[in-house]
Amino acid sequence: MTAKDLARMLAETADLMEVLGETGFRVNAYRKAARALERYEGELAELVAMGFDRLPGIGKGLAGALAEIVETGAFDYLEELRGQVPPGVVELFMVQGLGPKRVRALWQAGIDSLEELVRAAEEGRVAAMPGFGKKTQQALAEAARFALANLRRVHLPVGLEAARLLLADLEAAGIRAELAGSLRRRLETVGNVDLVARAAPEAVLAALGEHAREVRGGVVYGQLEGLPLRVFCASERDFGTALARATGSASWVRALGELPVAASEDELFAELGLRPVPPSWREPEHLGLEPPARLVERGDLAGLVHLHTAYSDGTASLRTMAEAAIAEGYAYMVVSDHSQTAAYAGGLTLEALERQWAEVDALNAELAPFRILKGIESDILPDGRLDYPDEVLARFDVVLGSLHSHFNLSPEEQTERLLRAVENPYLTVLAHPSGRLLLRRKGVEADWERVLARAAELGKIVEINANPWRLDLDWRLALAWRERLVFSIGPDAHAPEGYADVAYGLWMAQKAGLGPERVANTWPAERWLALRQGV
Repeated sequence: MTAKDLARMLAETADLMEVLGETGFRVNAYRKAARALERYEGELAELVAMGFDRLPGIGKGLAGALAEIVETGAFDYLEELRGQVPPGVVELFMVQGLGPKRVRALWQAGIDSLEELVRAAEEGRVAAMPGFGKKTQQALAEAARFALANLRRVHLPVGLEAARLLLADLEAAGIRAELAGSLRRRLETVGNVDLVARAAPEAVLAALGEHAREVRGGVVYGQLEGLPLRVFCASERDFGTALARATGSASWVRALGELPVAASEDELFAELGLRPVPPSWREPEHLGLEPPARLVERGDLAGLVHLHTAYSDGTASLRTMAEAAIAEGYAYMVVSDHSQTAAYAGGLTLEALERQWAEVDALNAELAPFRILKGIESDILPDGRLDYPDEVLARFDVVLGSLHSHFNLSPEEQTERLLRAVENPYLTVLAHPSGRLLLRRKGVEADWERVLARAAELGKIVEINANPWRLDLDWRLALAWRERLVFSIGPDAHAPEGYADVAYGLWMAQKAGLGPERVANTWPAERWLALRQGV
């Protein structure tokens, strides 16, 4: 259990309390505690040792309850609430635009599942409810269909952690196994865990215990925390063939033709007369494309671009973030706290900017040759303007522009909004361009051909946000623009631990076929600064 696991439990508790009709102090207490734990980036054991009540928003009574949850691994009150709310009602929280109050209203109206919400919207019953209306009904129907399509999928790190546990169980039983399927191909979200094992099905069945259910056709089927599991069993002689087939994608494997029997994938590719193809380059979108000879790797990255500090909604000081970047081997970092409009995230006032800039100057003198570039994550306002007047924007070394609100504008309005932002001479990076949240929010619809073409024409950098809950720009769009645009990989880190998310961004960049020359993080800091000279 981590602090963020605990935060999710408290947030879920508050949601279910409201769905069941409770309001007031107790609900607010759980929400405040959840926010405090979500921002905490240290080890949970340290938090237990120092006492939860040292975190803002957590009183002594709740601190004691949290310590007990960590000790026992059980939260009886949450389980009690879950027992009172049907699973279909809980799934309504997956719909963008639905909070506890609206979920309760829908439930009271007999709408108790995603399927029923879509049906009710199509029949006009949602619009007839107080506080909803036709426009809301249309938006909820679209969001509910999106949620239904992603209902049984999880984020990449969740799937990887499930696979890690299963691989550890197999290794403990003396069985060698490897990742396969969409996890090995590093898709953003996955619907199951696929493994290939060098063992007989009976041995795998015994090793996985309660996670395995049955054997069919040499494949062990099971489940781990609701995620379907498949273990394809192979011998040493045909392991490579089984691994390639189980890795997929299905259309990519079909395009190879009949697969020879091979002990390894390298042997299989040699038999087919092909260069080895990395697993990340085996999607339908890659058919007919030659994998690049050289893909960007961690060792190519000189700098960190897109990170937050305690000046806005980060949890660590500027110094701590800089020292952690140095420890990771980076030569520079672009600090990019939130701009003033993002008051919900502690957006920086002009006075706060002056304080931060002074600290940056002092740290640059102390930590040289490491360099902190003065950046900002400026909100792209509804009309496409960047937050702060031009005279302030002109003082930054790097300006990232992001969408954080007004996602309900029409595709035409979003296109014009993004074009105006890209055409702003002070914009350096278009960050998490669509604003999507995987499995939760689609992101804005826009004419991306126009937006990205204009970005390429003006020499703007487009971010692949490495946060595994975003991974935005979508790698498929990046693949289409891999020879025309320069991209940055942004961890969007809010604490030093967030730097590890660069790995997810690298995987997406590799799926997009990006070499080091197409990734701005490989540049020296001086090249970033040179971009400002033409402004």
